[in-house]
Amino acid sequence: MTSGGGAEGTQPPGFANACCQAGVADGVAKAARERRRRVRRVFWVTLALNTIVAISKAGYGYVSGSLTLGADSLHAVLDASSNVLALFSLGWAAAPADARHPYGRQKIEILAALGIGVLIVAGLVEFAQAAVGALLDGRHAPRVGWPGFVIVGATMGISLFVSRYEHHQGHELGSELLHADAHHAASDFYASGAVLASFVAVRAGIAWADAAATLVLVVLIGQAAWAVFRDNIPVLIDAARLDPAGVVELARSVEGVSDVHRVRSRGMRRAVELDLHLEVAPEMNVVDAHELAQQIEREVKVKFPEVSDVIIHVEPKSRQPG
Repeated sequence: MTSGGGAEGTQPPGFANACCQAGVADGVAKAARERRRRVRRVFWVTLALNTIVAISKAGYGYVSGSLTLGADSLHAVLDASSNVLALFSLGWAAAPADARHPYGRQKIEILAALGIGVLIVAGLVEFAQAAVGALLDGRHAPRVGWPGFVIVGATMGISLFVSRYEHHQGHELGSELLHADAHHAASDFYASGAVLASFVAVRAGIAWADAAATLVLVVLIGQAAWAVFRDNIPVLIDAARLDPAGVVELARSVEGVSDVHRVRSRGMRRAVELDLHLEVAPEMNVVDAHELAQQIEREVKVKFPEVSDVIIHVEPKSRQPG
């Protein structure tokens, strides 16, 4: 015990604090690597399932001559393509911060999510053109048999599983990319429902049902695209992520704080950057002001666990003219 105390006495000032900070940094880096590994695993699973769906729909669409199922197979191809895009983006986003990218490259994940939205829009345009052309040309009804119902039903089950799986994992891992792809998978589920309805109508002798169902897909896919853009564009244009009133209330509750202003936040769902201006008594020394700022930073990260970085500007309270 005595020798241990002597060893501690020989440590330079701040040694324990520096070790603690290094340990926290290592823990954060390890958690980020684990998160990326888990997100990547989700995308490998969904890529395999989406590939099965795309091949099944394209094959039967070709055999039966179903415009709706053929168009829907393109939607499934877009699903698989978005998975590949996501896997590439995760590798790029994992690159460490450097002099040119001091905040890292996490927003590449947002760009990839928007890329998925663009792919959805591309599919929407293809569907609309094919449906209108079929209605104008009076295209013959497809040949739909019971294998078509089995294939569409099975692919609907896969799409529903993928959507719920990605939504759950996206919420747990805080991944905008998984949420975006879950919207895509959900739109594929509803699109397959429209295909199934068109099959029933075609079997009932309604020849134009195939093209009409394709137009329904246009609306469903458009809603999915809108959801992706709505969720991700605000991140790129630095929309506020936290309610300033909550941050002000927390900071003002700390003893020694005279006032708080210019509270700003931005960033991703699980990586929010926050900065604020803190007013303290003019006579407060630098050491006390620094400790006060650190205390507020700790409390902010407890109350708002999504905050990853806090910058606090400490300034003296303006003296009232006397």
